[in-house]
Amino acid sequence: MKRLHVEASTYCNSRCPLCPRNLFGFNVKGVFSEVNLSVEKFRECLDKFPDREFVYFNGHLGDPMMNPNILELVLLTGCHTMIVTNGSLGKRNTWESFAEKNIEVQFSIDGLEDTNHLYRQDLEWDKIMERVGWFIGAGGKAVWKWVPFKHNIHQLAETRKLAHDLGFKDFQVQDHGRNHGPVLNKDGTQITHWILPADGSKHKHEYDIESGIRRYKKTHQNFYPKESLSQFKINCQHLIQKEVFINASGQIAPCCYHGDELPGRPFVKVEDIEKLSRTWGTDKCNPVCASSCGRLE
Repeated sequence: MKRLHVEASTYCNSRCPLCPRNLFGFNVKGVFSEVNLSVEKFRECLDKFPDREFVYFNGHLGDPMMNPNILELVLLTGCHTMIVTNGSLGKRNTWESFAEKNIEVQFSIDGLEDTNHLYRQDLEWDKIMERVGWFIGAGGKAVWKWVPFKHNIHQLAETRKLAHDLGFKDFQVQDHGRNHGPVLNKDGTQITHWILPADGSKHKHEYDIESGIRRYKKTHQNFYPKESLSQFKINCQHLIQKEVFINASGQIAPCCYHGDELPGRPFVKVEDIEKLSRTWGTDKCNPVCASSCGRLE
């Protein structure tokens, strides 16, 4: 495999409403475990992929900068390496070391000071800008990743200009489709605002919080049926790109759609890496693959 997608941590300091680690910003307890990828386990994983050319630390459930050993992890890769982060964490010497070691950083900042927190909840703008300054000031290659929403689309030109003025090497607009839903408070008791798509294609609607919490627990604890899904066919883009996903427990899966250890998901321990190829060769489609990428013949 040439590309490794790594989840360094399932801890996060933000409550992004459309992130799978919570229900619209409400952290439902007991669903996901919180763990940091250990240096020793990551070494074991890297040993299985000697031909790697690109490693990127991009959280499925958490932010890589939550891992206290993130600097040591990125320095183990021995190839082109990138970190994707909300940019609000980390000490100055860590950020300067990233720059000195040519680690690329993609900052996920979805707006300006008055809008970024509407999706990247609980983050402080000044802390983000401070770390941007440390990294770029030390010569680091920074990319600004900006997700469009109804609440920030009017700021696109202004944000792009700020990125240029601060010294970012690139500004990327990325719409991942996570752009429609209510935002719950920390207690999960009321809706504070709504996240809506930039194109105005979807609107607010009635949402039953208690029912939503029950459904969230059920679907994440009994995720997919076990019956055969052989009628689905997969053209796995990660197989084509020669990429695998490593979670924060040091387990390996075909991609981040399998990003947490739930029933029906084909994680393998690093010592059983040979099993991974068989998840691509079976004529019975894995339920997660069928749900995320499958098509009926």
